[in-house]
Amino acid sequence: MVDLWRDREELLAIIVGGSVAKGTARASSDVDVYMVMTDQEFEARRRVQDLFYYNPDICDYEGGYIDGKIIPYSFVVQAEQRGSEPTRASFIGSEVFFSRIPDLQALVDRIPVYPEANRERNMRDFYAQVLLYGRYFAKQAIDQDNEFMLRHAVSQLVLFASRMLLAYNRVLFPCHKSLMAATAGATQKPDGYMDATDQLLREPNKERIDAFLTMISGYQEWGITYDQAVSLFVENNEWSWLEQEPAIQDR
Repeated sequence: MVDLWRDREELLAIIVGGSVAKGTARASSDVDVYMVMTDQEFEARRRVQDLFYYNPDICDYEGGYIDGKIIPYSFVVQAEQRGSEPTRASFIGSEVFFSRIPDLQALVDRIPVYPEANRERNMRDFYAQVLLYGRYFAKQAIDQDNEFMLRHAVSQLVLFASRMLLAYNRVLFPCHKSLMAATAGATQKPDGYMDATDQLLREPNKERIDAFLTMISGYQEWGITYDQAVSLFVENNEWSWLEQEPAIQDR
């Protein structure tokens, strides 16, 4: 791939990440890359929604392909300064295979670091989500026979409980696809947590919801009351548009 692109001036760097970089690749895994482009090239591609790179012809094994995202250098800089946890996690083990940017590898190495400054706030905010989805929305969905709401509430309950535990362990949240694997690998969590999440997701009912909430709430003191949780939930879920563009599901 480097040979294919090295003479193109719009390319500044190729960064290899994903399962290959993390050492978890399967025999048929794709190769994930970030292709760092000049600002001019990035903006030109952005205008026509062309920020994805796919090449099935380079890999010399069955099912292999290159799967890449087009980014500007400023993306890498901002990822190190204020990147989301999934973005930070995407750089774990990443290696710069080609670069016109001095010291790029050192910058990349600083990205996949747990953002300690966010930890306490995140655990409180995530616990608020756990309490509201568990004590209110999931049970209301059962009472109203609202299958969609029940599935949504239970998945959110598990998501934020798991995110609490990842934060407690100072482990980056990788993505929804890898959430359960990351949580299973966290050393500090309630006994039986993974089995409880599996049972709750497969066959949710009020008894399992209550047991799950008791497990999480009793693991340690999370620092907020239920009334405070309601306020945090409203701020984070219903009023977040006041400080930033609404999330896509709320637009």
